Amino acid sequence: MSRNLLHKTKLEAFKTFLSKSGIEHRRGRGAFQVLQVRLKSGQWQCVFDRLDAPEHYTVAHPLEGLVHRFIKQAKQAA
Repeated sequence: MSRNLLHKTKLEAFKTFLSKSGIEHRRGRGAFQVLQVRLKSGQWQCVFDRLDAPEHYTVAHPLEGLVHRFIKQAKQAA
């Protein structure tokens, strides 16, 4: 997992990005899963909350490329 990849203030924008991209997502399960995202492979990968990282979420390794694409697109739009 990658640490400090998705800022907590960007979660709603990330969900909007996923919806516009046609990528299925759902609410996470348990105390630390914030979001589950379905990849092209059909697997569900998670965005996790962490007690020791108050400003960022941890993202499962298979989601890193998608999150980087979201961040790049957001920077280009600004």
